[in-house]
Amino acid sequence: MQMTVKELVRQNNDKRKSLTPENQEYYENMLVYIRTNALKSERAVEEVLLEMLDHLLEAQREGKKAEDVFGKSPKELAEEIIQTLPKESFKETVDFVLEMVFTLFGWYLVVGGIIPLISGEDQTIHLGSLLLSGILLIASVVTLLFFLFGILKKTAFEDKKGKSKVNWYLGFLFVLFFIGGVGANFVLEPFGPAFTISYLLQFGLGCFFILAAFLFKKLRESK
Repeated sequence: MQMTVKELVRQNNDKRKSLTPENQEYYENMLVYIRTNALKSERAVEEVLLEMLDHLLEAQREGKKAEDVFGKSPKELAEEIIQTLPKESFKETVDFVLEMVFTLFGWYLVVGGIIPLISGEDQTIHLGSLLLSGILLIASVVTLLFFLFGILKKTAFEDKKGKSKVNWYLGFLFVLFFIGGVGANFVLEPFGPAFTISYLLQFGLGCFFILAAFLFKKLRESK
């Protein structure tokens, strides 16, 4: 029976613990570099990574190092492997985008609906402000994802100190973008047609989107 993507990732995580520190660093640098190619089939990526790991573990038992197996130019080898991987299907790409959008708007509605939920007051929504805020949030997350994949790929073969700095920087940017999108409704003068929304409906919609995103994630991992 074919393993799911989630099972492939879990097996990879478990098997990597058996690598020596030197081989683990070599392999994980390649893993990060190959995984950051978002347009490639997620299943094909995980299958080739697990195949490489099994090959390395077998060689390690014979006393060999990662360099003996894969050579001294891991970046060049990773590029060659990426070129052989198939692209992600259109349907899988759409599902992933929907998962990201539902997650984003789910948390946006839940966070924005906490105060009205506590106070029990309905909210007046201005359509223009809502659209602007939504566009800012989507544009910020899309930009951040491209930036994130680009930086992770670029620093995959750098030292741990450099990677740690990048992680903190990206975390700060994500928080900044999200707060900026949510705060647009509070900082700018409301504009556009207005309508009233129940505090229960706003919070409930947020929970619905988060649940939908969770189901999309589970469906993606089960394939």
